[in-house]
Amino acid sequence: MPPEIAAKLRNSMSAGVNSIDFERRKADALNKEPGTLTGYDCPLCLNRGFMWRVRDSGERYTEECTCMPTRRNIRYLRESGLESLIKRYTFDAWQSRETWQARLLRMAREYAENPTGWFYLAGRPGTGKTHLCTAICGELMNRGFQARYLLWRDFSVKAKSLVNDEEQYQALMKPLKSVRVLYVDDLFKTGKGQEPTAGDVNLAFELLNARYNDERKLTLISSELNANRLLEIDEGIGSRIVQRAGENYADLSGRQNFRLTG
Repeated sequence: MPPEIAAKLRNSMSAGVNSIDFERRKADALNKEPGTLTGYDCPLCLNRGFMWRVRDSGERYTEECTCMPTRRNIRYLRESGLESLIKRYTFDAWQSRETWQARLLRMAREYAENPTGWFYLAGRPGTGKTHLCTAICGELMNRGFQARYLLWRDFSVKAKSLVNDEEQYQALMKPLKSVRVLYVDDLFKTGKGQEPTAGDVNLAFELLNARYNDERKLTLISSELNANRLLEIDEGIGSRIVQRAGENYADLSGRQNFRLTG
């Protein structure tokens, strides 16, 4: 607190101002001090993230500023790995050229409005899997959900390289297991014609089983592999995904690649 303000408060106290009024004046003075938070400029808390308040008893306390959900959303977006995609892949940017696309959009919107269980889109590239899963993440983050994104092929290479370094491995895995919303993009995507390795299967099971065991966790999955193919690769993984996704599953294997048709 600036010395001149502190002096005024002491003078007010010595002049007979009661303790509750003194605390309120002190809170008002503290609320004029700028904070150090960045990323969003708040005129209310002056970037402190909180406001000083005084109870009727005269007790001074802090109350979270209304800017904090916005600040958290900004941080979640940066941490999620989706920052470069989320502005382009929105529900409004989705083009429903055919009836099945309109149904798919409706399914994704309904999940975003009432997110329970998992969401699973399977099928060939260019059918909009990444677009809709990203749009769902964007809607959920706007409502304060923390989300993370992983591209399976990059993630699996990194995770498998850390299996002999327990500390680094857990540092990578723990946030993905615990985050409220996880988007796994291109599950089991490998080199052309290659099958997922035993390491891939073990990694996927560890991650997805941890999330399966907590029904509050929301998991979005896109994959070129449909439910039957996942069950062939590993019944434990496939059955967990199918059960948690329920009606929030669509197989787009027979749809065209719109990247190739413009």
